[in-house]
Amino acid sequence: MRVLILLRDLSLNGITSYNRILAGELRAQGHTVFVLPSGADMPSDNRFGWPLLHPCLEPLVRGAIARLMPDVIVVNHYTQARVAHRLSESLGIPWLAIMHNAHSDRRMREWAQLFSNVSGVVTMCQTLRDKYSDLLRESAGFLAGHKPPIFLSRLPLQRPVAPLARSGGATPETVVRLAYCSRLSGSKGPRCEAWLKAVALLPDHASYRLRVMGGGSQLRQIKQLAGRLGLNVEFTGMVANVLPYLEDVSVMTGAGYAVLEGLVHGCAAVGLGFGGCFGAVTAARLDAAMAVNFGDHAMGRFSTDPAFIAQELQTAIELHRSGQAQAVSERVIALCAPAEIATGLTRFAQRVCQPAYERSLSMAGKSLT
Repeated sequence: MRVLILLRDLSLNGITSYNRILAGELRAQGHTVFVLPSGADMPSDNRFGWPLLHPCLEPLVRGAIARLMPDVIVVNHYTQARVAHRLSESLGIPWLAIMHNAHSDRRMREWAQLFSNVSGVVTMCQTLRDKYSDLLRESAGFLAGHKPPIFLSRLPLQRPVAPLARSGGATPETVVRLAYCSRLSGSKGPRCEAWLKAVALLPDHASYRLRVMGGGSQLRQIKQLAGRLGLNVEFTGMVANVLPYLEDVSVMTGAGYAVLEGLVHGCAAVGLGFGGCFGAVTAARLDAAMAVNFGDHAMGRFSTDPAFIAQELQTAIELHRSGQAQAVSERVIALCAPAEIATGLTRFAQRVCQPAYERSLSMAGKSLT
């Protein structure tokens, strides 16, 4: 397949990581992948990139897009979805919406309007699948019979090069490092504050090493809170690659890619995201954790009480010390294998996104019967 991925930008976030891993795996499987905009570390077959793709520019870029002859356009953000929607109208190119998040009611209604010609919707967890299924059902009148299928996928992650040895053989005397990873702004900043308060409640918190990975507008006030709590915290700020900072982490707290990166590198984990604290990620609770993206997406709300988070941190510390986190890590590695995720996505795309000329022939055939 010839796949065109339209990105909003190349910011250091989970969506950029997702598309970088996906593009690399698609190319490894023999597909042609174009990424706009593209960067030095973004696998792609194009040697050029535009800094911005806005719907008002669609008439200007239409010819260049047509020359790429993509079989499908893949988008992750609303503005780029508007571009894909217009390109589908003007050139007949099918497009897929990769949904990483839910949105406000108003934005969800705006997405529904774009879904009038989308070929398929892809979600990263079961809760998002349920939410977008509800959206399509509620928008049935507007969509006028168009029922785009929804495909449940997962976030892909590269298998770690080093063996997973961190969580095995630990003893109570072994130094434990607790880490939190997320952007420190919006609703995620208060989650970090709750984590710091939870750590301060742990009986042996003075013996733990602490690290916060991420940057944002609330970084200064979070540092001040750590000082008031008497915690000695290493703040890394925003980092392009978190892997070097995971080598000595015992328990990772966060959601989405932050927790997954920790899990595949042998850390125990506590899910703490937009929706609150899911809790410690045990082998028995892994499927439930992935269904809500470790606390980012829940139909209801999880607790944000520091006492509850402290309780779950204590459980995760015991998982680390007992070596039970190893089994969770190995299963996450299998579930998030990029090859299987890319294969599933391309099979879905091939099923729902016929090339434009095939769609035209199909429509012509129906009109004659």
